[in-house]
Amino acid sequence: MIVTSVLGNDKKILILNRSLSTKTLQNKWAGISGYMEPSEDLLSRALLEIYEETKIDKHQLILHKILDQISIYFEPDTIFLIQPFYFLSSTQKVILNWEHTEYRWIGLPDVDKYEFVPRFKEILKICFGRF
Repeated sequence: MIVTSVLGNDKKILILNRSLSTKTLQNKWAGISGYMEPSEDLLSRALLEIYEETKIDKHQLILHKILDQISIYFEPDTIFLIQPFYFLSSTQKVILNWEHTEYRWIGLPDVDKYEFVPRFKEILKICFGRF
């Protein structure tokens, strides 16, 4: 199970460019994601990943939506189950860790300009209902 979080602030969404140091999908744009650890709950993992990857603290976030889980078929024999969340952030200040090389706060009209990890654009559409 993987959690993926979308952060919004002032009609913009945060996207992150995956570094060459990540195991998969390098140089693709994404939200904030991480694998679940045993005995963790989904929301706690999402908040931890947000902090690790952006240094945005849970006190700067409001959970806006919990989306339905989706599956991603990755390689012939691998299926990942994704739990997406949509948070509103009170800040646009981001401090990246090693997993990403850059970040951008973009408006919805700019979504088509980026190459995203699989199904992330679909997650954005579910969050916002339009492009």
